[in-house]
Amino acid sequence: MPENILSKRLARWRSTYRNSGLRRFLGWWGGELAALLPERVRDRFVERRGEILIERGVEGGWTLTRVPGLEEADRRALPDDATADDWQGEVALLCERSDVPADLVLILQRRGVLDRHLMLPLAAEDNLAQVIAFEMDRQTPFKPDQVRFDHRVTKRDPVARQIALDILIAPRSVIDSATAPIAAAELPLDAIDILGGDGRRSGYNLLPQEARAARPQREKQLNWLLAAIVLLLAWSAMSLSISNREKVLVEMQADVDKVRVEAHKVAKLDSELVEAVSGANFLTEKKKVYPVAINLIKDLTERLPENTALQRLSVNRGEIQIQGASAEASALIQILQKSPYIESPTLQGAITPDPRTQKEQFMIQAKARLPEGADAAAAET
Repeated sequence: MPENILSKRLARWRSTYRNSGLRRFLGWWGGELAALLPERVRDRFVERRGEILIERGVEGGWTLTRVPGLEEADRRALPDDATADDWQGEVALLCERSDVPADLVLILQRRGVLDRHLMLPLAAEDNLAQVIAFEMDRQTPFKPDQVRFDHRVTKRDPVARQIALDILIAPRSVIDSATAPIAAAELPLDAIDILGGDGRRSGYNLLPQEARAARPQREKQLNWLLAAIVLLLAWSAMSLSISNREKVLVEMQADVDKVRVEAHKVAKLDSELVEAVSGANFLTEKKKVYPVAINLIKDLTERLPENTALQRLSVNRGEIQIQGASAEASALIQILQKSPYIESPTLQGAITPDPRTQKEQFMIQAKARLPEGADAAAAET
């Protein structure tokens, strides 16, 4: 559960940063700073990449264009019956046109795609892809598994707590047909996009993350280098701090020897030990009365079926309350009766169906019990 919350929060931050003015400013600023670096350093750490745009011709065939490129040799043509060797050869020729590596981008025709504008609650930003998939049936004549889509946030309204999205949608049949010759030629595709009104890429990518060409990213290398430098500086600071503390401790120890306060320290340590033992006994007694919460959570995680999701788990003075949604809520009582940490599970209130998730909302009340040998099992693990 903490990992899920953290991943959602990170996804929201990444989405916010990707569509923010700060990212555009840092990109411009980084480009200006990179221009001041020596060419050898810039080529090592600043990644520069071009693009090879693959477009379907109006009368058939394919057009391959190197971007940036202004010469006639930066534009190649392939017929519909081109072989895999023909594709690989033309792409290799365009790649050789510059020392800068190029990404392979498939450009779809606009008549084969849909673009939509949506207004969604700000809370949906934690999981935009799933929310958009839910909206697919209402916004298009397709189901989510029949299309590929990508989105970008165009506006945030904190007052109204809404976000505005532009979405590009393409049927999978269209994408599969367009990528068939490229896949047959075993060419690594980096993106699928459309052209905007200015003749440039719109900035979408309909290609799934797992299908994109794998390539090293110099920005990540630079980030790792900076992280290593930060760790080195932190280690140096801590070493200096430890050294200074050791010097201070030596001086303090000399003062302690002079004033002979060792007896006071022993008494203080004895008092702390008594308090620690008392606290440890208190926790031990509590563990004997009630099961360890982590054991209960682990048991529920392993015992409940995959079609069940918990929304709330409360353990208070031996009383357990479980609330969530399941495809078969009535069957959970029999499952929970087999738990060594729960006894007398009963449904509280009526089971209510959720038309949105096609599951049943439930609330179960039970009592906690300590199974035999639970402390020994916990000690072994």
